[in-house]
Amino acid sequence: MRHKIGLAVACLHISAVLYLIVGILIFFLFTRDGDETGLGMVFAIGALLFCLALIAGIEFVVYGLCNRKFWAWVAGLCIFGVYVPSLFFPLGALGLWGLLDSGSRAAFGVGGGRNNY
Repeated sequence: MRHKIGLAVACLHISAVLYLIVGILIFFLFTRDGDETGLGMVFAIGALLFCLALIAGIEFVVYGLCNRKFWAWVAGLCIFGVYVPSLFFPLGALGLWGLLDSGSRAAFGVGGGRNNY
């Protein structure tokens, strides 16, 4: 049975790249001012580290999806569910389509009318 896990993985990689771009843009926008208090630099570093942590988490889920781990399937659903009501809507919709496809669910042992206990 064919699956669409690759579509979900591609959407996660695209979102990771977008988070990297956002983190770098925030870093450069808040560090170019000559701020005497240094709060801009603190915020810029914090935002960049937060984006890098998001990227690491996303890539960990991608690793799990590629190895057909059930926890990664659930985590992918959660990530794409958060993307749907945001500006990442296209990635969320495509990712959910990829993970909820019958072939993808079968690859993770979800559905199919049999007990997986």
